[in-house]
Amino acid sequence: MAEFRIVLAAHGALASGFLASAELICGRLPNVVAVPLEPTDSPESFQARLVEALGDPDEPVLLLTDLCGGTPHNVALVVARDRPGVVLVSGINLAILIEAATSLESLDDAAIDRLVAAGRDNLVAVRRLGAERARIVERTP
Repeated sequence: MAEFRIVLAAHGALASGFLASAELICGRLPNVVAVPLEPTDSPESFQARLVEALGDPDEPVLLLTDLCGGTPHNVALVVARDRPGVVLVSGINLAILIEAATSLESLDDAAIDRLVAAGRDNLVAVRRLGAERARIVERTP
């Protein structure tokens, strides 16, 4: 198992939803924590909760946010600047979270490149898939 914490920061219930969905597929993920940006949050209150979720400043953390340029990302960027052990990836999907929680062993550049590639590989316009990739189930009467 990986020796780093994963923190999800996203708008509203999305962070908790990502975590709940990943746990539905993978089982309990004790090294993953969700930090939702609530409508009542100021950037400062959200930052305080995010810093608390990151834990020990000397420990490595993968910080995943929902939308590059959104408040969770912008606050995470400010926090990550002062914490060299934090790796920030924005624009996540469920595939990225599952890959990070189950397969990622380090936070080096090559591992993060594979993580981002896994997210891209799971973004597919199904109507453009070739017949070789589409599975068709025929029903018999």
